This record gives sequence, structure tokens and C-alpha cells, in this order.
Amino acid sequence: MGRRSVHSPEELRQLILDASQTIVERNGITGLSAREIARMIGYSPGTLYNIFENLDDVLLTLQVQLMGRTLEHMKRVPLGPDNDKNIEALAYGYVDFALVNRRMWNLFLAHSLPPGTSVPVLLHDYTNSLMDIVRGALEPIAPHEPRESLDAMARAFWAGLNGITAIAATEKGVYLTPATAQSYAKELTTLFLKGLRSEAAHR
Repeated sequence: MGRRSVHSPEELRQLILDASQTIVERNGITGLSAREIARMIGYSPGTLYNIFENLDDVLLTLQVQLMGRTLEHMKRVPLGPDNDKNIEALAYGYVDFALVNRRMWNLFLAHSLPPGTSVPVLLHDYTNSLMDIVRGALEPIAPHEPRESLDAMARAFWAGLNGITAIAATEKGVYLTPATAQSYAKELTTLFLKGLRSEAAHR
């Protein structure tokens, strides 16, 4: 049974998000329901719909928060004078963050946008900021490449890393597992940098 509200709308919003994250981390996306969220926070299920449009809205908000945390994590990856090592460090940091948060990471795979729903602007912003970090690390390796080309390279490289994290995070891979994901990321990085330098040498 619900209780009389003793929290502000913003406090309730965060309570709902915290409870939702806990549920997803424990039981995956299939365990999430308005009733279970309400049970955890001590309010009626209808309270959720006073704050969020629906469960999809909750899940999208969790994904935005997760990408924001990813960006902050990547900003803290230490970079040095060795350009190749910088790319390796960024790749390692990204895969490490995904695997530490693998249950939440699966949200990007398990949750599909309902028809007519747009990707939140903030999610685009976080993703673009992440690509800025990667592009900045690639620029010293390919200094003569135009920005558009560097952007495409950064996104292609990150798409490969996302493929690795997607398979590893589900824990359903045969060879690509949480235990082997970093070795695959390192191999991808090595091949990517080799191809990048080879292309630059032939210009």
C-alpha cells in the first residue's frame, strides 16, 4: 500500500532511478516493473507515473545516466606522450567500465526504443563528447587527416569495441567472454593502429 509523499518530485525521481538500477543489476531488465519499484521505495505504483511517462522513460533515463558515468570514467583515463598507448588505455578503460557494469550495460542491448520515441539529446551529447576524446587521441597519429575523417575513424573504432563489450556483457559468448574481452580489445586496437599507420604512410 502506498504512503503519503514525504519526498519532493526530484527526490522521488532519484529514488525511482536508484531502485530501478538496483533491480536491473540484480535481475536484469525483465525483473523491472512499476510494482517492484514501488515496493522498494515504499510508494504506490501510480507514483512512478507522476514522475515518469512509463517504464521506457525510466530505462532511457538510466541509459543516459550510464553514458554520463561512462564519459566521466573515460575523462579520468590517464594519457601520456605515447600516442599508441593512449588509444590502448582508452580502449581498456571503456571495456573495463562496461564489464564492471555489465548488467546495466546490457540495457543498451535489451531495451529497444518504442515507436515514435527519440533518443534523448543528452545521450547524443554524452556520446559525441566521448567521440571527441577518441578523436583527440587519434589526431596525433594521423595529423593530416581532416576532422570528418577522424570522426569516422573514432566512431568505427568505438563500434568495434562496442561489439566486444556487447558480446562479453551478455556472458553468452563462446570465446569472447568477460575473461577474454580485454585481449580481443587489445587485438582490435593493434590492428586498427596498424591499418591507420599503413594508410598514412601511403598518402
